[in-house]
Amino acid sequence: MTDRPDTLTGGLAAVFAHPDDESFGCAGALALAHDAGRATRLLVATRGEAGVPEGTEPDEAFGELRERELVCAAREIGLDEVTILEGYADGGVADAPFSRLVDDIARWLASRQPDAVITFGSHGITGHPDHITIGSATRWAVERLAETGVAPNAVYVVSPVFGPVPNRFNLSPEEQGASHRIDVTAVAARKVRALECHASQADTLEQITALRAAMEAGQPVHEGFTRVRPAVQVPHPAFDQRL
Repeated sequence: MTDRPDTLTGGLAAVFAHPDDESFGCAGALALAHDAGRATRLLVATRGEAGVPEGTEPDEAFGELRERELVCAAREIGLDEVTILEGYADGGVADAPFSRLVDDIARWLASRQPDAVITFGSHGITGHPDHITIGSATRWAVERLAETGVAPNAVYVVSPVFGPVPNRFNLSPEEQGASHRIDVTAVAARKVRALECHASQADTLEQITALRAAMEAGQPVHEGFTRVRPAVQVPHPAFDQRL
């Protein structure tokens, strides 16, 4: 699946493994970029067909459902383009030829030429092999494009160290040490609605509940990122505020 306005270049792009990764990781940053007039794009490696309820077998219909959920979330966020790669199985991204994945990502980035890219860090937040592989392939793709002079100016990895939900993951140093703390309070309701679009995924409920509680209490909502290309010294406690 792809839905692309041909005239857009530049802006902010995100590259992830599954539908809903974008809503958890950077829906707020993408929404702010959209509202600021920047092009916003998302590339997803799989349709998420393996994210079925426990005891249920993956099937084509479930992949179609998750694709519709992704389109719903993209509209809430304000994305200009969503692309799902062909030929990669949910849960099997790490089993595909790595060079082919790098080629596919590099081709997509080269044709859009975003100013900056968001992806997963070296632990993929949860340790999911698909997350780890897509993050690594994205960074390899960017380095390849740098040789031709069309690489994004910056690459960020999601650093989920802020927000109302306690961090329970064994994060890598780059994921733990955020260089950017983005205040997404103004678009937090859109982040909630994007998460709600992924209704087939039970793990969205905790995040939705916590975000709603923070909003009702008048608390600020942040998303965290670490800039890994070009690398910067983590500036705790003075964070950069814009990607």
